[in-house]
Amino acid sequence: MRTFLLLCLVVLFPTVLMAQKTTGGIKGTIYDSINDYALQSASISVYKQSDSSIVEFQLSNTSGEFDIKNLPPKVPLYMVVSHTGYRPLVKNLLLDSLNLITDFKKLFLFQKAENEMDEVVVKAVQPIRMNGDTLEINPDAFKLDSNAVVEDMLMRVPGLTVWGDGTITMNGRKLEKVYVDGKPFFGGAAQTATQNLPKNAIEKIQLYQEKDLSKVQQSEEKTDSLYAMNIKLKADKKKGMFGKIGAGYGTDNRYTGDGVMQFYNKRTQAGIAAGINNINKEEGTGENAFMENTFKSNFRVFFGGRGGGADGITRRTYANAKIQHSFSESDNSQFYNRMSADYGYLNTLRNVLTNTTNIQNITQNNSSYKLSNIGESRGMNNNTSNNVKFMYENRKQFGNFVNLTANYTNQFTSNENESTTNVFKNDSTAISTAINRNRSTTVSDNLNMFGFIRSNDAGQLQDPRKNFMLFFNGGYNNSSSNSNTVSRFLSYIDTIPSDLIDRKYNTLNRNYNASLTLNYDGFKSLIFGIYNFFNIDVSLANDISISRSEMDSRVADLDTLNNLYQANDLLTNNNILTNFYYKPGLSFRKSINKSVWEKYNYWFSMGVELKYQFLNQKNESSFLFRNIDRNFTAFTPNLNMNFNYNKNNAYRINSYLWANMQQTPASIDQLYPLVDSTNRYNIIAGNPNLKASTNTYANWNFDISRAKMNTKSNYSAGIGINYNNTANAVSDNLVYDSSGRSIRYLINVDNQRAISGNFNTRFSMNLTKLSNLNFSYRLNLSTNERPGFINSVSSTSTNNSISNNLSATYSLIDKFNITIGETIATNRSVQQSISRISSVIRNYTTTGNINYFITKELTLNTSLNYQNNIAANGNSVKVNIWNANAIYRFMQQKAELKLSAFDLLRQNKNITNFVRENAATTTISNGLQQYFMVTFSYYPRKFGGSNRPSPPPSGGAIMIVR
Repeated sequence: MRTFLLLCLVVLFPTVLMAQKTTGGIKGTIYDSINDYALQSASISVYKQSDSSIVEFQLSNTSGEFDIKNLPPKVPLYMVVSHTGYRPLVKNLLLDSLNLITDFKKLFLFQKAENEMDEVVVKAVQPIRMNGDTLEINPDAFKLDSNAVVEDMLMRVPGLTVWGDGTITMNGRKLEKVYVDGKPFFGGAAQTATQNLPKNAIEKIQLYQEKDLSKVQQSEEKTDSLYAMNIKLKADKKKGMFGKIGAGYGTDNRYTGDGVMQFYNKRTQAGIAAGINNINKEEGTGENAFMENTFKSNFRVFFGGRGGGADGITRRTYANAKIQHSFSESDNSQFYNRMSADYGYLNTLRNVLTNTTNIQNITQNNSSYKLSNIGESRGMNNNTSNNVKFMYENRKQFGNFVNLTANYTNQFTSNENESTTNVFKNDSTAISTAINRNRSTTVSDNLNMFGFIRSNDAGQLQDPRKNFMLFFNGGYNNSSSNSNTVSRFLSYIDTIPSDLIDRKYNTLNRNYNASLTLNYDGFKSLIFGIYNFFNIDVSLANDISISRSEMDSRVADLDTLNNLYQANDLLTNNNILTNFYYKPGLSFRKSINKSVWEKYNYWFSMGVELKYQFLNQKNESSFLFRNIDRNFTAFTPNLNMNFNYNKNNAYRINSYLWANMQQTPASIDQLYPLVDSTNRYNIIAGNPNLKASTNTYANWNFDISRAKMNTKSNYSAGIGINYNNTANAVSDNLVYDSSGRSIRYLINVDNQRAISGNFNTRFSMNLTKLSNLNFSYRLNLSTNERPGFINSVSSTSTNNSISNNLSATYSLIDKFNITIGETIATNRSVQQSISRISSVIRNYTTTGNINYFITKELTLNTSLNYQNNIAANGNSVKVNIWNANAIYRFMQQKAELKLSAFDLLRQNKNITNFVRENAATTTISNGLQQYFMVTFSYYPRKFGGSNRPSPPPSGGAIMIVR
């Protein structure tokens, strides 16, 4: 923690120097000249008289007030005040040391006459303005380098914060969606657009609220609206191409190569990505290949601090392709007709060496002893997958909302693993050894289809009886696996000292599932007609699903006498499990809202779903004792409440509560398991008398964020609490034998509980026009209680964990940024039986990352990760991982040469500590060691199809008389 405080001082020191610079300011209130009322969202911009370059800008608040600071003294300036429907107002300024602050008191704007034109003398570009309920940002007002991208401009907009993890907030509120011309841009990730698209290709940036369409797919509505950003391209920039091609080679035979190319026009977006590396980078799965190879990704916070720390050494080969096509050129993000398709190929070859220490505290015959399992393993995993996704969406202003999604995955996996486990009693007495060797291959095909049809909002208003939502889902999975396990068990206690098993498995699985959900929201109108039923909405809900799982398992053991494999009649079996669910129900919802112009608005909604669950479960097996046919019924209601409150120019509150009940019957393998003797130390004994479990779940979230205009600082905070209680939970009675083996006798217990909570807060402050300071803190708490038995003695296990994560970032735009973080995590397990046994593990992590932009072409990056892992036995392992990068850009920043150094101190280790119930586990695995690498990359970029100048942006410039 002292290291973290010291780094905080390093971050804060330059801010003190910045604060010593003398600046001036102006303030006042904007009024309508005729009606004498304050004008909200008037645009106030200050320019230099010499070249009309923008100095500072603001929007007036709800009281028409503005307060602009950080203006240079003794520099001729002029101020422009504008508002939609009013004549611009221009005033000249000259601040000096005796008059640093100018208070204009009241400034009156005069309404324009119809078709009135301003006399053209000076052209002033408005940086921001309000257009109805939409905030518009004009990129042409920001004079930046010709290679600047959208994110470079956003970092200079007051109230807008680009966080190190890529999150964008405006006045403390997160931008949930980012569109380009009203469409998701290559999957919708913000950085794909903001770190690739050049500023000079943008006509304007629009920030607005839109309806949260994601709630169509879930019953617990979290928000009624979300904040979105739309990047509107200039007319001649509606098509373009960008990407990256790079390759690198380093010491210890480390290499990397990747290529990404993306193309777009008015209707179509297409991209391809491919690469290979053996430095544990994970780019190449889904959107990562496109998100993490952007034009400006190397210049952002946290660059160089990721990768390399994964368990084992992995060679990753990938290829991805995606296409999105809109059947109309509409730029309305709420109404669209489009399809998208994705293909992904991924091969990973992973080599892992692991050493594991597992310590269990055992109570037996009124005494306690320690059981230590010391194991080492070597594994090689080869996994290849091909994935194809397709989605069609059609949402019209008048017509049903249609969505159809299909996903197909083919996967091949092969594994080779060798392990040795030695068991000791009280550290000194060796009681058994298990040696295992396993080889397996699995081939699987998985197809899933999902879709829904929903009546749109316009239809709901015209005829409520037509309101409905229809969801459907279907899937098929087929897998085939072959494996061979050779297991040798040596007991130093039992009379039979050794046991050798050589066993082969051949398993075929087929799974089918289908479900249908129909919600009829017009039920109230159909039953009650025009009677509004106290303004309570009533919906009819029906859920139907069926699943069928087929398994054919062939098991054979080696007969050492004739060296032939003979069928194992205790494990060879056929099994078919069929589940049929039906859930009818009624839903009631009541909403209340109120709005006072320019003051506040709130919305409250409460919904209750009364559902009853019918389940038929049938299992057919070649073992007669596993043949069952049973029925379950249960009342499974759920409750959801939402509350939103907005106080103008102050703060915003959002809160929701969701609770439900579910019944889950015991599985066939819990009732009648087939025990495989190759599981040497963990044997499960079933219980045919297990009852169905009833789970009660509740989740509450509360978020608050600042919503004040013209402020240098913004904050947001959130609290979340989850509660889970299970009646008739499946637990176990662990019985240990003299060789350290455990047999789990499954039983039902009550009051198995889990409670978790989190608190998070973010704070950002603009210190100067080009510098800012960000803080974030997150607290996670959890506790769970699991009743059970150990050697037939009642024993309750309680696990508590707490994690604190604090980070601070100081950024001097285009010059320097530093991020430091501290994480403190504690995990405690208490076993309450005849005696009380407690185990505690702690992890301390301090991180630091610095980017120093020496010139526009040369960047230096360094990151340090200090870890202190304290195991349950008190042993402490400390690690310092220091990485560094030097990046040089040339050829108009399209070419890049990078020198990378990983683990300069040669201390990289992968250590995991874990406690649960009566056991504490420490795992140490191999990982990458020190290497140096040189990488060359080229970023091809072209935007627009001609050299014709772009037309002036609408609403972005005004002609004024100065």
